[in-house]
Amino acid sequence: MANELQNAFEKLTNQARFIQLIVDKQLVVSNRKKADIVVDLRKHKFRPFPKVSNAKRAGEIEDAAEDDEQDNEVGGDADYDYLLGMAIWSLTKEKIEKLRVQASDKEKELLVLLERTPKDMWNSDLDQFIKAWEVRQPRLKKCD
Repeated sequence: MANELQNAFEKLTNQARFIQLIVDKQLVVSNRKKADIVVDLRKHKFRPFPKVSNAKRAGEIEDAAEDDEQDNEVGGDADYDYLLGMAIWSLTKEKIEKLRVQASDKEKELLVLLERTPKDMWNSDLDQFIKAWEVRQPRLKKCD
């Protein structure tokens, strides 16, 4: 859970930073080759987020159809699609602020999670289960 929150936080932070660099004209993406943009992203220390195929999520070891070798290597071009695939309307100050707020929320959620012990999480899950179970169970009639 902590790893998922950390990844979400980093992805949102990187997206906000990416847009800010474009808005500030420190990063140019228009009319350039993707490979050249990816080189710049690496220079700016953007983290690659590899895509996980549905086959791999299902437990298969090899992909049925592989893309370019460059896209499949760790840190390949496709690993930056979470940035390069953003819509043009994302290049606004409002979107930057929204991403920063979302990143801050994820960071707070992560910090709260890290403060909890496994026992606390287990007890919380059990409490939620019991409440849901009690709501769904038909009331038993008492026999005299």
